[in-house]
Amino acid sequence: MLGTGRTLPDKFTYPVVIKACGDLSLIDVGVGIHGQTFKFGYDSDTFVQNTLLAMYMNAGEKEAAQLVFDLMLERTVISWNTMINGYFWNNCVEDAVKVYGRMMDVGVEPNCATVVSVLPACGLLKNVELGRDVHALVQEKGFWGDIVVWSALPDMYVKCGQMKEAWLLAKGMDEKDVCEGVKPNSVSIASLLSACGSLVYLNYGKCLHAWAIRQKLESEVIVETALIDMYAKCNHGNLSYKVFMGTSKKRTAPWNALLSGFIQNKLAREAIELFKQMLVKDVQPDHVSFNSLLPVYSILADLQQAMNIHCYVIRSGFLYRLEVASILHGHGKMAVKLFNQLVQSGVKPNHATFTSVLHACSHAGLVDEGFSLFNFMLKQHQVIPHVDHYTCIVDLLGRTGRLNDAYNPIRTMPITPNHAVWGALLGACVIHENVELGEVAARWTFELEPENTGNYVLLAKLYATVGRWGDAEKIRDMVNEVGLRKLPAHSLVEVRDM
Repeated sequence: MLGTGRTLPDKFTYPVVIKACGDLSLIDVGVGIHGQTFKFGYDSDTFVQNTLLAMYMNAGEKEAAQLVFDLMLERTVISWNTMINGYFWNNCVEDAVKVYGRMMDVGVEPNCATVVSVLPACGLLKNVELGRDVHALVQEKGFWGDIVVWSALPDMYVKCGQMKEAWLLAKGMDEKDVCEGVKPNSVSIASLLSACGSLVYLNYGKCLHAWAIRQKLESEVIVETALIDMYAKCNHGNLSYKVFMGTSKKRTAPWNALLSGFIQNKLAREAIELFKQMLVKDVQPDHVSFNSLLPVYSILADLQQAMNIHCYVIRSGFLYRLEVASILHGHGKMAVKLFNQLVQSGVKPNHATFTSVLHACSHAGLVDEGFSLFNFMLKQHQVIPHVDHYTCIVDLLGRTGRLNDAYNPIRTMPITPNHAVWGALLGACVIHENVELGEVAARWTFELEPENTGNYVLLAKLYATVGRWGDAEKIRDMVNEVGLRKLPAHSLVEVRDM
């Protein structure tokens, strides 16, 4: 469409394309499309902007989403809900609650989606006062007929430790079933069971089990899985196993729940045996299975078994799932143990091996181990350091607040630092509020990646954090300029190359 120049996209085209970018994780293309909205005058269209909010939040680009939100001329309830839900799923629960507070202050009319977005945040923060306010809102607005709202309310009270209120609500669902047509379903029961497991409320969990039987929902897969998980978290593996034995054993989810339960109770070898049985029964593992199983090898520190499961994961095609890959490379101590065993067995590590272990050390905050490994690489194996190795070292030091130490290798490294190295330093400066070094890193990222608005957003966030609002506003103006000047051309290249 853009290549021919005959037909231009409109306000209906952009949301569809932006949503597709989000669904396919094509965030770079999405940023380019965002630039196109400025060019064609859709930067003030609420529908288009709401879709951009969702894309950025789904990609974890919270700062970019906030910038879009702040610049919106008109915000609908969907805009506010997207921000609340986005912050929640990006583990910024307090920010989610703050957005909800602003929404209520400016008088935006909430809906059921608002309630369902903010109640889990109340539960995680154990903010029962706000939860009760939301409960009162549900009563005032007549949201009782939504079963998702009904599920979220008891779950919130359970997580806040208010079991009596949760139980009264749950019992009330039986009455509502008769007089208002609100029927408790498998999802609502599973939600309550999950909360009981997290809080180790065994007696309430047993009551819910009995309630599920009375409602004839105990054989639903989601309920079976929640029961297995709840009993395991309450340290009653025998009951967990008993529920599992009553299932059809043909679905993956109950196996995953029991597998996770074994690992929670430090039954590493039993977990491996269960996984083997799962394969023998021809039940196909999924990414959740591997997410549960892989931490076992950090308990056993068994190189051979770790290599076996690594090969199986590759053959099964799950290595490319982000969660599985992060577990394989994200357990720092396990990675160092396996690396040491690898070297002792006579295998010579290469550039990629060192990068993986350094990356694991960085994410686990293992500063001493990371430095020792870096020096070992230089002195013992005489590996020529790659820019990736320096990025890991800068990230490792920066994460732990040693910003000057992180800056030193950049100044002395024998190769030219790239955008990733400076980006690692900039990210650390934002976390630890170091404006002086942050400005140095930002200048380099602007020069090396002039079209990457994410770097500008990071510097604006740094300025805002330390109260330099004027400077933050200037950087935001630069973001708009970049969107108008750089991104349209960039997006055309991206679209044509797809």
